[in-house]
Amino acid sequence: MTLIALLTDFGLRDTYVGQMKLVIAGIAPDARVIDLGHGVEPQQVAEGAWLLETAMPYLPEGAIVVAVVDPGVGTERRPVAVRCAGRIFIGPDNGLLSGALPSELRRAAVPGGSPVVVPPAVEARVIDVSRFALSEVSATFHGRDVFAPAAAHLARGTAFESLGPTAEELVLLPPFEAAQLPGGRLRGEVVHVDRYGNLITTVRASQLPSRFRARVAGSDPIEFARTFADVARGEALCHVDSSGYLAVAVREGSAAERFRAGIGTPVEVEAT
Repeated sequence: MTLIALLTDFGLRDTYVGQMKLVIAGIAPDARVIDLGHGVEPQQVAEGAWLLETAMPYLPEGAIVVAVVDPGVGTERRPVAVRCAGRIFIGPDNGLLSGALPSELRRAAVPGGSPVVVPPAVEARVIDVSRFALSEVSATFHGRDVFAPAAAHLARGTAFESLGPTAEELVLLPPFEAAQLPGGRLRGEVVHVDRYGNLITTVRASQLPSRFRARVAGSDPIEFARTFADVARGEALCHVDSSGYLAVAVREGSAAERFRAGIGTPVEVEAT
């Protein structure tokens, strides 16, 4: 049984996710479909790539991931499939699939995304829409009409090499990490705001000094705590999130509301 995981910015209010699942069921009824998540902020490609990256350690070998955050849907951006580390990733060639690829490969990319040559360890294909999409392809819903069918055909046994011609380059985003500032400080930004209002940043745990505090957009310093329970209710803290990145939280409250922050808000770290 092949596992297909779905990651989108579609939300659950509409039937978009359900339509994708119906298409998959019609082509590959034995495939197991998992909702990795549909709460990516609309059109936030970098957030989707980050969420994909943080899910990578838990994807079983052989899994197929369909990722759709696609503000350029219907344009000349390519529909691609990427095979890496024993898994397959399907989506738009706009940087979204960066999270599936090693940081070393992405260091050649520039902020906002840029084409990077695909190394031998990674195989990429441009999906042949004439063969692996639905018979009618809308200009605005390639998640249903292109990406879901391609994944389903793979789950049913189609060879990866048959999906289409080789893609020599992929649009990738740089690695998610903080910039080094004078005085040993780090500067990152909020990349994801979770349901609790926690501000999860691009500052990797591996970059943090042994003792530190954080500031959100020039706020007063926020002290480190290992768990939420280490501070009083309503108090702000910074901590290493389960994703392996620095996060700013408010115990039993919302850091996003407290600091009026969202995706892209700068966060600085200073050693103490």
